[in-house]
Amino acid sequence: MLSAIRRKFSELKSSTSGNATLLVALGMPVLIGASGLAVDTAQWYMWKREIQYAADQAALAGAWARSDEDSRSVYVARARQEFIANVSKTRTINTTPNVSLANYNGGNQNSVVVTVSATKTLPFSNFLTGRTTTVSVYSQASFAEGSSYTACLIAVDEDDSGAITIGGNATLNAQCGIAALSNSPTSITINGNPTVDPGWVVSAGGIDDWLSSHTDAEIHECMPGLSDPFAALTTPTPNPNPAQTYGCVAGTTSTTGDRRTRSDTIYTYWRGSNTNNATQLTTYTGTGYLPNVTGTWGAWSYQVSLPTNSVNGTTFSDGAPLWTQVSGSGSNRVYRKAVTRTNTEYANAVTVTTQTQATLNQGTYSGGFQVSCTTLFNPGIYVIDGGRLKITGQHQVTASGVLFILKNGAYIDFTGGSNITLTAATAAQLSQVGGLSTSQAQQFTGMLIYEDRASQGTNNRNTINGNSDTILNGKIYLPRSDIRFNGTAGVTSACLLIAAANITLEGNTNMSSFCPDGMTHEDEVSSGAATVKLVA
Repeated sequence: MLSAIRRKFSELKSSTSGNATLLVALGMPVLIGASGLAVDTAQWYMWKREIQYAADQAALAGAWARSDEDSRSVYVARARQEFIANVSKTRTINTTPNVSLANYNGGNQNSVVVTVSATKTLPFSNFLTGRTTTVSVYSQASFAEGSSYTACLIAVDEDDSGAITIGGNATLNAQCGIAALSNSPTSITINGNPTVDPGWVVSAGGIDDWLSSHTDAEIHECMPGLSDPFAALTTPTPNPNPAQTYGCVAGTTSTTGDRRTRSDTIYTYWRGSNTNNATQLTTYTGTGYLPNVTGTWGAWSYQVSLPTNSVNGTTFSDGAPLWTQVSGSGSNRVYRKAVTRTNTEYANAVTVTTQTQATLNQGTYSGGFQVSCTTLFNPGIYVIDGGRLKITGQHQVTASGVLFILKNGAYIDFTGGSNITLTAATAAQLSQVGGLSTSQAQQFTGMLIYEDRASQGTNNRNTINGNSDTILNGKIYLPRSDIRFNGTAGVTSACLLIAAANITLEGNTNMSSFCPDGMTHEDEVSSGAATVKLVA
């Protein structure tokens, strides 16, 4: 019996059939714990993701509100409203977001910070720790209030280096701003030794450090949101729009004044065999004698045409003589000569000499033209269809109330010592003379030169090389072409605004009178939109 028991225990000792069950039993708490931890961890991540996203949106909403003067006082409410709109699973377990202001990147109270947490009892975590689970998040959004900027020089090309280049001994003392839409790291460059005082400089790309070290201008580089203020304009068509040509008309001299006349009859007496060889007698009272007859002055005629270069005073002219034999015979014949004398008196005489001149009217000038005499542009819209509009020499050029439209590669070339005064049209002139609609006339008010966007454009061909007598009142817009200055351009009645693909000021350019004191314009390159970004 004892040996049988001993044998049975020996068999049990060597048996391994229950090991798996034992291991499972021993590992079961670990397996259950791992499953519970996985479920709780998934919950944590879901809460974290949801309230982090909601907090980010809340911070952005608060920052936008804070950047707007009209809603600064309600930025906390805006942030919390945005938070609530972006939570669903944690809506009943999160705290009310804490919204506050903080300094960012050297600024003062220029960011909105949102902190929030969510708390809930989870089965496994609570079983292990005896406490609830809390997930906390932090979000920060910076803001910058928007500023609107205008500019007198605007380069509209979006990627060129040197979109605005100022070099040589150029002078730009016009505190009405310069702007470049190019995002190139060298969008605005300085060469040579210019004198520059632009007021402010804005660019989508980089700005030459020379400006910050040599001027007190307000510098804004890599500025987002810059735009072409004239991008929405569409090329107008004048009505009427006849085909026109350029031509000079020779000058004239004319005299006008007041005039009156008187007719006298003058008798003289002659002796001879015939009237051809007769000699005038100094005295005669014989047969056939008649005394002179003095007439009376007629009424004055006022402001009438007079013979050219007439002067004040009295002149006379004699008519054809009438010969009559009154006595004698042979070589002693006596003849009476009767002459009707017309006396003319002039008063208030004025002589006017006109220059050779071209007088132009609205319409299309195919192939452009070169000014070759004193030229007057009457108010209206002038379409230059291809070619060049060249003004040079010493010719006086006056254009008041005009709009030049450049099409099919047309360009401008103002050079030399011309006396040029060009003034843009008003809305009334564009409507009444140009035939534009009221809305389009308003859009083009003050536009002096406008390049059609469908034009091929020209590089380094548009030039202004004038002197102090070059007066340009209005806006020049060349979206497809570059323009170069090497001279002087002044203004009298408005700020000269030049917007072109690229702009170069070089040589002895002098734009000290680019914009009269106290005058501005309203064409913005930056609309003043605020900027907001999530920073934490």
